[in-house]
Amino acid sequence: MVDNIWSEFAWSYDAICSQLNCYRRMVAKILRDTKGRRYVIDAGCGTGLVSQPLVERGHTVVGFDNNVAMLGLALRKHAQAPEEARRRWKILEGDVRSFPQGVPGEADAVVLNNVLFYVREPGAVLCEGFERLKPGGVLIVTGPRKRPDLQKVMMSSIEEWKAEGRWDEALKSATTYHADVTRRLVSDPNEMVTFFETEALVDTLRGLGFSRVVAADSDDYYGENYYVCVAR
Repeated sequence: MVDNIWSEFAWSYDAICSQLNCYRRMVAKILRDTKGRRYVIDAGCGTGLVSQPLVERGHTVVGFDNNVAMLGLALRKHAQAPEEARRRWKILEGDVRSFPQGVPGEADAVVLNNVLFYVREPGAVLCEGFERLKPGGVLIVTGPRKRPDLQKVMMSSIEEWKAEGRWDEALKSATTYHADVTRRLVSDPNEMVTFFETEALVDTLRGLGFSRVVAADSDDYYGENYYVCVAR
């Protein structure tokens, strides 16, 4: 387990990302492309913002993360879930560069949501995802195309919140803290190290043996993020 900037980032990441319309739109794509796929691996699951809706929809989910604070919030959600859901939801400690032993293979889908930008060996992570999939299973990868424009994302989100009547004092306070930590994350070259343009990532995945592109775009986070779904 590691203790880094994500430890102080965890609570605001969970509070703010769950409210960001751009994040919600990205999660909606993940739900779209995992529909009907029973067993999902959420690699680098963070606070469980993707695992939880998958479990609620009926999937069996194994999520893992290597940050103690992020994982702690995911475990809290797990503990608060109904008993039937908890039986289908496993949360483990682990690193995306080498999936933990407690993660079964033959998955119907592997999700790497906002993960690759934090690793210097993205190929190793993508290979791990490929190896854990059954034939026909899908790998979903999201992340920043370049060093993100934080002001663009936050100002666009605030305008949406204001239009929806959601811009209250609690959200303002959480946003202020979140923006400060995110600014440090985005500006530190040792924290954000790997970026992909959509087509370059698709080419990389084809080179690893993925056979079919299910979806590929750069619409998320107001054009800042890629979304790629490929089938093995």
